[in-house]
Amino acid sequence: MESWLQRRLSRISLREFHFYTIVFILLFTVIFSSLLIYDEYKGFEKTVHLEIADQIDTNLTASSSLTHNAIKGRLIKIVLEISTLALILFGFIVGISKIVNSMIARDMERFLEFFESVRDRTEPIDANDLYFSEFKKMSGYANEMALTMQEQRESLQQLNTSLEERVRLKTQALQIKNDALEAEQKFSQGLLDSHKQFIRYAIHETHTPLSVIMANIELFSMNEGRNRYLAKIEAAVKNIFSIYDDLSYLVKKDQIDYPARPVDLGEYVEKRLEFFDEVAHFSNLTFVYNRPEFPAWIMFNETKLQRVIDNNITNAIKYTKNGEEIRVGVECDTSKCLFWVESRSQKIHDSQKIFEAYYRERKKTDGFGLGLSLVKSICDEDGVEIKIVSDNELTRFEYHFKKGNGENTSA
Repeated sequence: MESWLQRRLSRISLREFHFYTIVFILLFTVIFSSLLIYDEYKGFEKTVHLEIADQIDTNLTASSSLTHNAIKGRLIKIVLEISTLALILFGFIVGISKIVNSMIARDMERFLEFFESVRDRTEPIDANDLYFSEFKKMSGYANEMALTMQEQRESLQQLNTSLEERVRLKTQALQIKNDALEAEQKFSQGLLDSHKQFIRYAIHETHTPLSVIMANIELFSMNEGRNRYLAKIEAAVKNIFSIYDDLSYLVKKDQIDYPARPVDLGEYVEKRLEFFDEVAHFSNLTFVYNRPEFPAWIMFNETKLQRVIDNNITNAIKYTKNGEEIRVGVECDTSKCLFWVESRSQKIHDSQKIFEAYYRERKKTDGFGLGLSLVKSICDEDGVEIKIVSDNELTRFEYHFKKGNGENTSA
């Protein structure tokens, strides 16, 4: 019951409260008047009975009816007087309540107008416009609150204006930087395109003289026989050919599709060893090749495979100690084929960093440091696992290829 009353009172308006007050005063007046009338009626009724009894005792029956009518008339007059007084009292109280409630409503309406207008503008409440001292005191707090809100609003507006200006200036600065960066990117892209185009032309123009040199070396060997100077020239040209093939692959790898085909890994490695045999002999090194017992078929692109094999062979020639053997082998099991190269060379200190472009552990060695980076990218693309073992005695590179099917070798 208490919670219902609290909820009902929390939602009541001033107009409803005024209505309920009038109803309560009316009920109170009616009850009060009824009680007075009832009490007066009982008193007169008792008086009537006493007078009638006295008249019976004195045998004055003739005048009893006259006396009863007089008393009844007097009772009616008193009832009318009480009713009239109650109505006058009710009207007076209602009038006072109406005036008081109007005054309260006017003060409340002034506060409502103030709070509605304070969102857009600050117009303080004039305390002289209010009737009650409590509302006048409240107006002081309300005006102070509105003034504080106005100051904060103005401060926020100034801050917002300042921030907008800063954002505008920053945006302009960023736009200028973006324009400059875009121009630099276009310039850099133009340089890169020109660089690529130059490399393409250089590679294209290099291939013909290299082929002519190799053909004339072979013709000279057939006619005049081989000699030490010719062997040096042939070894140097083969090294140039290997570099040429690396550059050609780097330029074309993003533009040409390299499909995988069945390749006999053992036979392919043997052919590449024959190609570099003169280079190894010129460096006072020898190849020892462990051929697989059966064909080692893998599914791989020959251009990519040549880059993997040639870079490992040339690196072995470059870093193997003078007069040592370079052991090369191919092995197969049911799921994989292994290509490995090992020799006596200096220990590799960082087996991961050597695959980074332009990195070389021995700065005096010839080359650009791109070979193993190229090998790593090919192996990552085609799922070839790389393992390196290196100590003070031996360095070994292993490449684990997925085994393929050699039945459709004509493909």
